[in-house]
Amino acid sequence: MRLDQDCVRDLLLELESKLSFNQPIFIDDFKELETVSSYGYEISVYALLKMIEAKFVNANVTYAGNEIYQLAISSLTWDGHQFLDTIRDHEVWKETKAATKKLSSVSLSIVSTLATEFLKKKLGL
Repeated sequence: MRLDQDCVRDLLLELESKLSFNQPIFIDDFKELETVSSYGYEISVYALLKMIEAKFVNANVTYAGNEIYQLAISSLTWDGHQFLDTIRDHEVWKETKAATKKLSSVSLSIVSTLATEFLKKKLGL
């Protein structure tokens, strides 16, 4: 399955706004997120699982067979905040996507590096 980088960004933005201290987001709450509604459950869950692997979010996932039985997203990690802060600005994200559009795929680390360069340029650094 292909990782949708727009979905990753949108999930990070939405999770940041919805998560509060000691108030995790559970599976039923996750299904109600706007991002899930926009991208669909399968694409959103896949993006979330990859975000967990990348250590962008702290979450616990319990499976029953091949299905997610329980999910508790507790917070964004330091790395998650760092990545999100790099790609948060809409113009930086737009430039980053335009630069990577001509390639068939680009890793999130490359996306982050490009976005950092665009952000530095925007700040005059």
